[in-house]
Amino acid sequence: MLNHRVPGAAALAPVALAVAALTGAGPARAAEQTLSTVQVQGQQPKDMPTEVSEGYTPRGVTVGTKLPATLKETPHAVSVITRQQIEDQNLSTLDEIMAQTPGVSVDLSGTGVIPAFYSRGYPVEYFQYDGLPVQTGGASWSQPDMVMFDHVEVLRGAAGLFNGAGQPGGVINLVRKRPLGEWRFSGALGLGSWNTRRAEVDFSTPLNASGTVRARMAAALDKRDSHVDYANSDRRSLYGIVEADLGAATTVALGAGYQKRDWLPPMMGVPRYADGGDLKLPRSTFLSTPWTHWDFETTQVFADLTHRFDDDWQLKLAAVSDHETSDLKYAYVSGAVNRATLAGPRILGGANAYDNRQLALDAMLSGAFQAFGRRHELVLGANWYDRKADSQGGALPGFGGTAVDVFHFDPAAYADPGAVNWTSDSRADTRQHGIYGATRLKLADPLTLLLGGRWSWWDVENTNMRTGALTSAYKQSGKFTPYGGLVYDLDSTWSVYGSYAEIFRVQSNLKDEGGNGLPPVIGANYEAGIKGALYGGRLNLGLSVFRIVERNRGVQVSPTVIDNCCYATNGKVQSQGIDVEAAGQLLPGWQLMAGYTWNTSKYKEDPKNQGQPFRTIAPKHLLRLWTNYRLPGSLSAWDVGAGINAQSSIYSEGGSPAVRATQGGYAVASLRVGYRIDSHWSAALNVGNLFDRTYYTRLGSGNFGPANFGNVYGEPRNVQVTLRGKF
Repeated sequence: MLNHRVPGAAALAPVALAVAALTGAGPARAAEQTLSTVQVQGQQPKDMPTEVSEGYTPRGVTVGTKLPATLKETPHAVSVITRQQIEDQNLSTLDEIMAQTPGVSVDLSGTGVIPAFYSRGYPVEYFQYDGLPVQTGGASWSQPDMVMFDHVEVLRGAAGLFNGAGQPGGVINLVRKRPLGEWRFSGALGLGSWNTRRAEVDFSTPLNASGTVRARMAAALDKRDSHVDYANSDRRSLYGIVEADLGAATTVALGAGYQKRDWLPPMMGVPRYADGGDLKLPRSTFLSTPWTHWDFETTQVFADLTHRFDDDWQLKLAAVSDHETSDLKYAYVSGAVNRATLAGPRILGGANAYDNRQLALDAMLSGAFQAFGRRHELVLGANWYDRKADSQGGALPGFGGTAVDVFHFDPAAYADPGAVNWTSDSRADTRQHGIYGATRLKLADPLTLLLGGRWSWWDVENTNMRTGALTSAYKQSGKFTPYGGLVYDLDSTWSVYGSYAEIFRVQSNLKDEGGNGLPPVIGANYEAGIKGALYGGRLNLGLSVFRIVERNRGVQVSPTVIDNCCYATNGKVQSQGIDVEAAGQLLPGWQLMAGYTWNTSKYKEDPKNQGQPFRTIAPKHLLRLWTNYRLPGSLSAWDVGAGINAQSSIYSEGGSPAVRATQGGYAVASLRVGYRIDSHWSAALNVGNLFDRTYYTRLGSGNFGPANFGNVYGEPRNVQVTLRGKF
C-alpha cells in the first residue's frame, strides 16, 4: 500500500493570487491546506510525476500511443530524462537534456549556435507539450528552461500517428510540472565557470482548505558568459498554472510560460583551411562583434479540461497558444583560409526579425472496454494547429565582404553600422489537422496487439508581405498513415515486441519540371526488440533493432537549381541500426542511465550520391552513460556521480573537387560530488569535460570556399557549484 499525493497542475502568479482571494486562501494558511492522503492499492500510477516517483526511470509514458503504459508495454525505443537526473546533472535547457539522451545527437545549425537534434539519422522536427503536438520554433531556438518541466520523453523512430507529417527521427514530449496537492517549496542557487550564475524557485500549494483548487509557480534566472570571448547569455523564465476540480469528475487547468533570452552568441563559429584542415585557433576565438545580439521572447498559454465519465472512460480537451518573437542583428566571418596565403575569410553582416504565432488544439476520448472476456483500451481523437511565421531579412551597410585575418581578428574594430536596410518580408502559414485512433487489444494473457491510424490534411502558403503576392502554395489531403505493434510477455519481467509505422513527410519546398510541388516522401519504420522491467519496474532495460526506408525523396534533375526547380521523386534512403538502453536503480541509492546506438544510413537510389551515407554528421556509434551512487553507512550524506559521452568520427564534405573535413571519435567525461547537509539542504559540485578534451561539437557546411563557417568547439573543462533547498 502506497501513500501518494494526488498530482494536479500549477498557476501563474496573478491567476493564483486571484483564485486565492476568491477562495479565502493565503500564504499564511498554505501549510494547513494539504489534501488528505489517498491510499493507492498495488502499483503506483503510470502517470505519476518523476519528482514524486524519483529515480532515473518513470512509472509510465504516453508518448507514441497516448495510452498510459510502462516502458515494457511500449513497442518503441523510448528514453526518459527524469527530474532527479535533471538535477543530478545540472541540466537547465532542452539542448543540455538532448545531449544526455540515448540515441540522440546534437548538432548546431548553419549559424553554429542553434541546436538541432538527430535520431536514427533524421532531424526531430516536432515537439509535444503534455502530448499536444506543435511545430519546432521557440522550442528549438530559445531552448525552454527546464524549471518548467517534470521530465522529458523521447521516442525514437516515426511518430506520425499523433503528429501527422514529419521526419521519422522521433518526437520530444516535454511534460510540464503540475501541483502536488500539498504545500511544497524548492529553490537552487548555482555559480560556475565563465561567470555562470543561476537561481530558481518552485512553489506548489493548495488554494483552498479542501484542496480542490491548486497552484504551482516556478521561475529561473540564468546569466552566464562563455569560454568564447565576448559571448554571453541572459535568460529569464516564469511558469505557472492553476488547476481546479469542478466536481468529482471534471478537472480544468489554465497556465502560462514565459521566457526571455538576450544573447550574444559566438556567431558562425570558425572556418577551416580550403583543403579541409583545422586552423587550430584557440577555443576562445570570437569572429563576430560586441554589438551582435540575438534576442528571443516566448509566451505560451495553455489549458486543458479532463472529464471522467466513469473509472474507465475520460474526455480530454487541450489547447496551447505560442507566440515567439526574435530580433537578430549580427556580423560574422565566412570563407575558407588558403593555406599558403592565409587569405579568404571576409566579414559579413545582416539582421532578421521573426514573429511566429501558433495555436494547437487536441480532443481525445480514451478508455477501456470488455470483449471476448478480456479488457482492451481505445483512444479516439483529433488535433489541429495553425502556425503563422513572419520573417524579415536585412543588410548592414559596410558589412558586404571586407577581407579579414582570422589569426589576428579584433572584434572591437568593427563599429555598429546603426540602422538596418530591410530587404525582405514574408509569411509562411502552415496548417495541419487530422483524426486519429489507436487501440490496445489483449489477444491473450501474454499477447497484446496495438493498432492505429491517422488521416491528415496539410497545407502551407508562402506570401511576400511587401507585395501581397502568394509565392507558393502546397496541399496534401486525407493522407492515411497506419501503425501497428505487437508485444508478447515472456514473463512478468521480460517482453518482446515488433512495430510498424508509416512515414508521411511533405517536401513543398521542392518543385518538379512543371513548377509543381513534389508529392510527399513515403516509407516505413520497422522495429523489433526485447524489454525488461527489473525490481518492480525500478530498472528498465531495452534492446531494439530498426530499419527506416524512405521513398519519393526529391533528387535534382536540372544542372542548376533556380527557385527550387527542378527535382524528381526517384530518391530512396535507408537508415538502420541497434539501440541498447538501461535506466533506473541498480541497487538502493545507485541510479544509472546508459545507452548505446549503432546507426548507418545510405542513399539507396540517388544519381549523385548512390551508396554514400546520407547523414555524415550523425555518428555511427553513440554512447551516453551517467551514474550516481549514494555512499552507504556513515558516509550516506555523500553521493558521487560520473558520466561519459562518446561518439565515433563524423565528417563534412563539399566543393569541387570534393574536400572533406573530419572530426575523429572522442569521449568527454563528467563528474559530480554531492553532500546532503540535512533533510532540507544539499550541495553539489559538477565538473564537465573533466579531462579538458579539445574537440569540435560541429563541423561546417562542407563548402570549403567563400561560404565556409560553422565549425564549433566543444566546451573546455568547466565547474559548477549548486546549493538546493526543498521544503
